[in-house]
Amino acid sequence: MEIREGDALTTLAANLPETIDFVLLDGAKPLYLDILALLESRLRPGAMIVADNADYSPDYLARVRAPESGYLSLPFDGDVELSMKLG
Repeated sequence: MEIREGDALTTLAANLPETIDFVLLDGAKPLYLDILALLESRLRPGAMIVADNADYSPDYLARVRAPESGYLSLPFDGDVELSMKLG
């Protein structure tokens, strides 16, 4: 497991692992979609994304909930969104 602290757009822009199994989004809500874009090519099928306070990031929710997005996503326990990367 690896935890990166700091500005996500900077810390996640380089030296990513070959595959990513789990992502916890719990920072600046307007950046959720940009962070997903940085990580998306590395997410393995079945990778889980937990986004806290996702209601404050409507663009992110629209992306992961769109039928053609490649995710299975649903609200979980209030304003947490639980998403799984499909094949």
